[in-house]
Formats: sequence, structure tokens, C-alpha cells
Amino acid sequence: MALPHVRIMSRRQCCLCDEMKAVVEMLAGAGHCSWETVDVDRDKGLLVRYGMDVPVLLIDGEEAFRHRVAPDDLRRALQTLTDGVQS
Repeated sequence: MALPHVRIMSRRQCCLCDEMKAVVEMLAGAGHCSWETVDVDRDKGLLVRYGMDVPVLLIDGEEAFRHRVAPDDLRRALQTLTDGVQS
């Protein structure tokens, strides 16, 4: 079974983005998900879509959190997704 994939839409020099990355990195390190970060400044379409409204956390392509995420909230969201796949 593949792990859920988390994508963080972010910008450089964004303290909220750094906080979200730390939470995701911790859970990915514990084997809950794979992850990547996308710098919206590098893509005009993404910049128009997200602009200053970052970070945005996507799980398997679906928006799950915006601006902040607590470790327990993300863990539950990932577990719910994993449990749904196993059923």
C-alpha cells in the first residue's frame, strides 16, 4: 500500500510555511506519508491561485489544511485516509 502523499504549497521566507513543513517532516519521518514542497513563486498559475494565501497542504491532491496544521490533526487526516484504503 502506498503512503498518502502530502504537498505543501509555499513561498520563500514564510514563517507559517516553515511551521507546516516541520509538522509534515516529523510525520513523514515516522512513516505516515511521503511529502514535497512546491514554491508557488516559481509557477505563475500557482502564484495567481495561492498568492499570499499560503501555506496550503494537499493530501493526495486534495486541499486538507490552510495556514496551520497541528500534528494530531494531520495524523488523524492521514489515518482516516489510510483506513479508508484498507477497508
